[in-house]
Amino acid sequence: MAPGKVSYPSVFVVDSKMRPPPLPPKPGRRQRKDVIQTLLVILVCVALCGMAVEACFIYHLFTSKENSTHPDEPQIGMRKQEKEHDVAPPKKTLGEMKPSKPMAQLTTGQKTVNGVVLWHENHQSVLHHVKHKANEGKLIIEKEGYYFVYSKINFREDNIIFTHSVLWVTHRYVGMEIPLLQSSRLHSKLWLRTTDNSYLSGVFHLYKGDAVFVRVKNCTLVLSNAAENYFGVFMV
Repeated sequence: MAPGKVSYPSVFVVDSKMRPPPLPPKPGRRQRKDVIQTLLVILVCVALCGMAVEACFIYHLFTSKENSTHPDEPQIGMRKQEKEHDVAPPKKTLGEMKPSKPMAQLTTGQKTVNGVVLWHENHQSVLHHVKHKANEGKLIIEKEGYYFVYSKINFREDNIIFTHSVLWVTHRYVGMEIPLLQSSRLHSKLWLRTTDNSYLSGVFHLYKGDAVFVRVKNCTLVLSNAAENYFGVFMV
């Protein structure tokens, strides 16, 4: 030590309130947090993509059904349903419902040819699985079974004795006209009534291809209205 110089000891100041700096986090925990955040982001993206795909599928399905719907079928789209509610439903016409079994009814006898009554087809006539030969006045059976056969004639007598009958023609008896129903009447000239009516009905077993028709003798048909003269069959 040089003469004349005084040496002082080293002084260190210690702050008791200072805390030691925090330790750096362990590398494993930070990596776990990063992985979890990444997974969450991926899951959210997948969910959004799924919702978008589902929305596109529903839209495509809705538009395809709407375009493929036939105009006569019920509409699926809401707009078309609203339009249907605005339009009044069509009214059903008479005679639209078809019978469950074969039947036929003819009204308004036109005239007679050799005594056979010829019938006129109008809006009151019914033909279901039974054919009508207009030029012969015959009903042709298309399905075998038991049939209720009936006929009503309103007429004016031209003689004392007159008849009203329903005849049957079948391939089982070729060339024969078999009476199924018949009404014969005897009137006196002293009677004041000039018109009368006759009604016949019965159940018969008819085969496919058989024909039935109406014949009158010694009388003239009275064509007052369609309800006065009629002829028909229906399966029972």
